[in-house]
Amino acid sequence: MAPALGPAVARAVDDLAHDIRRGRYDAAAPAALAKRVAETLIQAVATASADATVDDVVASVRAIGGRLALVKREHLLVGNVARRLLRVIRDEFQQDEPSASTSASALDGERESRSRRMKKDVIDTAHEVIEEMEAACSNIAAQSGDFITNGCCVMTMGTPSAGAGTGLAEAFLRDANKRRAFSVVVAEGAPVYHGHATAKSLTDRGVRDVTVICDSAVYAVMPSIKCCVLSARGVLADGAALVHSGAYNIALAAKTHAVPVIVLAGSYAISPKTREDEGFDSVYGLGSPATALAYGEAGADPDAVVANPSFEYLPPDLISVFVTDHGAHCPGFINVLLEEMYSELDGALLK
Repeated sequence: MAPALGPAVARAVDDLAHDIRRGRYDAAAPAALAKRVAETLIQAVATASADATVDDVVASVRAIGGRLALVKREHLLVGNVARRLLRVIRDEFQQDEPSASTSASALDGERESRSRRMKKDVIDTAHEVIEEMEAACSNIAAQSGDFITNGCCVMTMGTPSAGAGTGLAEAFLRDANKRRAFSVVVAEGAPVYHGHATAKSLTDRGVRDVTVICDSAVYAVMPSIKCCVLSARGVLADGAALVHSGAYNIALAAKTHAVPVIVLAGSYAISPKTREDEGFDSVYGLGSPATALAYGEAGADPDAVVANPSFEYLPPDLISVFVTDHGAHCPGFINVLLEEMYSELDGALLK
């Protein structure tokens, strides 16, 4: 059982859970939520009692991370950040393990100082992880020159963060525009039309040749496309991706025409979960039915049930390469990254 949380930490966890539940981070850059989760977990580590053991700290972080991960399952990065910090805690504790020859009296005398030292080391390393998360977007964008060439035509789509300039695909294309001359085709993403905001954002930030097409024209345009650039909300252990609705249509057309699909994802988005996990169906998330069928629309069946999923499952066979802040990797390499980032003990945060 996890130790009781202090009032300040409990309040911070409740506030974050409330913000996630109300959708504050649905349209925000993923790194913003990752940083908020990490800061909340760091607060829990920093305020742990002096006599708390590493098992107590691990139990607290697991409990908080597991609780927040269940608020909205589509935010896979919440549990990923908790697992990343748990790996940091375990690694720091192993480095600070006393030798077998230490006497019992010396162990008692060193317990408090070891606890303080462990917390300081964990917090320092956790802040380094936060800095890595904040730099993920720029590190991914910096690799654009390896995939986009002069004169090529690139297809992408709009996302909820469209127009803010914080999306991975936007940053990737803007960086490529500094060194390459190319054209961009943007799928409009009906019925919410995030593609229009994405196209405007790209043109406002210097990308000159941008065209918006309707979603039904994706297949027809694909023969002239050199590569497709999509951003993932989550990357699964089997090399699949959780993408915004509309991306599957693009990836399927790209495979038919042998066009490579580049999926952008920060390392914080890589999750040990798979499609076969219990409760995975709720990961897709459901948006407001009003965006697909307006309330009281003429001719609409009053008993109609409108399912408006926010995300889609993109299988690994439709993905050519993942571009992360740790480099470019094929879908089959995701398991190796998981072993480097997380401990196998933290696959399931809540048991």
